[in-house]
Amino acid sequence: MPRKGRKKDKHESKDKNLSNNENKKTNNKGKKSKKQPKLSNEELEKFVEDISNELIGKLGLDLIGLNPEDIKNIVEEVIISISESRVTKPSEESIIKKVLLSKEQFMKSIASILLEEGKINDRERLEFLIAYAPDIAGKATPILYQIAKKLNANDIIESLRQLWNMYGKPTPIKCPRCGFNSVMPDLTCIICGAILDEKEIKESLDFQNSLKDLTRHYNTRLIEEIINSGYVIYDGEIKPPSLLEKDRISIAIHLNKNEKDYLKALISNLA
Repeated sequence: MPRKGRKKDKHESKDKNLSNNENKKTNNKGKKSKKQPKLSNEELEKFVEDISNELIGKLGLDLIGLNPEDIKNIVEEVIISISESRVTKPSEESIIKKVLLSKEQFMKSIASILLEEGKINDRERLEFLIAYAPDIAGKATPILYQIAKKLNANDIIESLRQLWNMYGKPTPIKCPRCGFNSVMPDLTCIICGAILDEKEIKESLDFQNSLKDLTRHYNTRLIEEIINSGYVIYDGEIKPPSLLEKDRISIAIHLNKNEKDYLKALISNLA
């Protein structure tokens, strides 16, 4: 008697179908994920040339002495980025439009490159950097101050003071020579490079009157501590040595005999 053929299990049949479908999907996904090059080398080169020429005038970069050659590298990066994010080839017009829509970021990139390459060398470029990359200008103040000083650009120096306090590494101690908050514990200025002495610091603080103010803020014991130790701490405020804050930049200012005697007279009057 002939054997009956084994009926295919319904579940087995479904599983095979599902497996085949999954394989097809996987293969299709693999095909879709392959990115085709959007621009040939020749097309890219032509785009870079044409768009660089166009942007120099549209963005007024010629006014700070730039030419198309100066911005070709960054234009090429922009074109490649835009091209890779699109399904179809971009046109020159669409790329220019995209750059103009993100003008601030494009100009900031140019300003950053000019600074890195040491090409911030006149008033126009200083103003350009401050306008489009204020955070970068603030951090680079020690370099930019020297350029602005040579140009006798006092208004730019004032702008740099503000940017230094916002984006740089200001200290609590103002330099009496350049006016920046930039004096380090060894009495050197990280902006103008001055090596200061305590006499200059005292004059800038109106030290005698500052000592008088100590009696309003501290008790007799702390004033005596200053007299006995022979110095005060300055971190934006004049303090007894025991109130030193280790996480703040500060300097030690030593008292001469006259200043010690002055403090002694002040506390004797309080008694």
